[in-house]
Amino acid sequence: FRPESRRFDRPWSTPESPPLPGQPAATTRVGTDAHIDFDWVGADARTVGTIVHRWLERAASGRFDLAVSAIPGTLSTSLRWARELGSTSSAANDIGGRVLDALTRMVEDPKGRWIIEGPGETELALSGSVNGRVENVVLDRVRIDDDGTHWIVDYKTSTHEGGDLEGFIAAEIERYTPQMTRYAEV
Repeated sequence: FRPESRRFDRPWSTPESPPLPGQPAATTRVGTDAHIDFDWVGADARTVGTIVHRWLERAASGRFDLAVSAIPGTLSTSLRWARELGSTSSAANDIGGRVLDALTRMVEDPKGRWIIEGPGETELALSGSVNGRVENVVLDRVRIDDDGTHWIVDYKTSTHEGGDLEGFIAAEIERYTPQMTRYAEV
């Protein structure tokens, strides 16, 4: 038996889903991740973000003690992950340092520790109806406070260099508000 290669006559795309029972037909989607432009970030910054997410997920789920004294011990694994994600050895060294810095800042910040150490969920995959359409999301962290309030946390490893820190933060809030709104609606 030999496999045979075949192509569609025209490009194929997923057909439009019918509205859910009892829901009006949706004409637009709530802000999706597709509207967030990450082209400016660069491969190394994306790799740093991926590795930091991995460590924070492990810490929040109790599989890694994210103590200041434990952070240097993450370097060899972070370097291996960077290489597995396609980084060169020289880039991996820079990435490893940036990961150590991000983890240290998270641990040394009281709010950062609060996010990681308290009760909640990590990498929570959810599906729900938003404007009559099924949306699938994965939340980095849901932190539940003492009053039972659920806080949606989306880890960001963006760095700021130069002046106008308030402007940078405002731009980041504007960039990610549609994503966070969608998460909250789901």
